[in-house]
Amino acid sequence: MNRTGPEMVDVAFGFSAPGLPVDHEWPLYREVARRVPWMRAFAGAGIHPLRGPRGPDGVLLLARRAKLTLRMPRERVCAASALEDAVLDVCGIEVRIGRGTMRAFDPAPTLYAARVVTGDEDEAAFSAGIAAELAALGAARNFICGRRALVRMEASAVPAFSVAVHGLAGDASLRLQNLGLGQGRAIGCGLLVPHKTITTAQ
Repeated sequence: MNRTGPEMVDVAFGFSAPGLPVDHEWPLYREVARRVPWMRAFAGAGIHPLRGPRGPDGVLLLARRAKLTLRMPRERVCAASALEDAVLDVCGIEVRIGRGTMRAFDPAPTLYAARVVTGDEDEAAFSAGIAAELAALGAARNFICGRRALVRMEASAVPAFSVAVHGLAGDASLRLQNLGLGQGRAIGCGLLVPHKTITTAQ
């Protein structure tokens, strides 16, 4: 596989918490990086966005089988065991981490990222930037941009769009998963995962 940087994989950890507040991403990343500080040295490493319904108070409600999934260099998988059985403090909420399982990438023809950040606020400028980035990576430039949202980074909130890239050959799919798109990998922005359809990028 033609790539730049280390070979990346996903590691999914058991994850237990009553819920997490809005804008929990940076506090969660800081707590994880406190346990595995080497994550800060890898620009492509980060935490996949957590999914779940929002409660009436805006808290993200987590399923009993929720997973905390980290994208990290394959060479650091064994070192990631430092997270197993850890208890984290995220915004005053106790988060318990379980055992981790490595997941190799699947060369899927359609990839999806719930949030991609390029620094562009306008969708047209954002789309032009994504097209250029895909071209530079030698990937198919067939993609759909979804709804605009604000994502809180370490210092400020920035605009993000969801992106589905489709029509990918196997090697291009693996390369995109390995490298990602845009900025902000630490909190899951630009981390691409296989997707069954191209109709839900929103």
